[in-house]
Amino acid sequence: MGLEKRPSAQAGTVTVVFRVPPEAAATSAALLGEFSDWSPVAMDSSADGGYEAAVDLRSGSTYRFRYLLDGERWVNDWAADGYVANDYGSDDSVVDLTAVAPAPAKKAATRAAPKAAKATKRPAKKAAAPRKKSSAPND
Repeated sequence: MGLEKRPSAQAGTVTVVFRVPPEAAATSAALLGEFSDWSPVAMDSSADGGYEAAVDLRSGSTYRFRYLLDGERWVNDWAADGYVANDYGSDDSVVDLTAVAPAPAKKAATRAAPKAAKATKRPAKKAAAPRKKSSAPND
């Protein structure tokens, strides 16, 4: 089955669909991960008897996550991009979005350019002003 990754409507993000298959035999499922500060994200029942949740995540990043089934059973995603040891003696699943490009956003790109130009000009002005003030009294 695997994690489904697709460009989202929000600039710079990717929609990831997390799925718990029906073979997990759960009566409820929650998604917890770094992207939610490990707070539960409710998962909806799917037509096949499993559970799923779609979450918009920042592209270019990796995130740890796990599923909590029936409020007591922690499981990893069987189709995760990887696994990393956690502080509790088990592993966390990993979703890797470093190679997934978000949908292009023309408006976001146009807004970013003027901000970058302003940011470049501001430090130059601030740096120049103190030099003039400090050099004049010492002459």
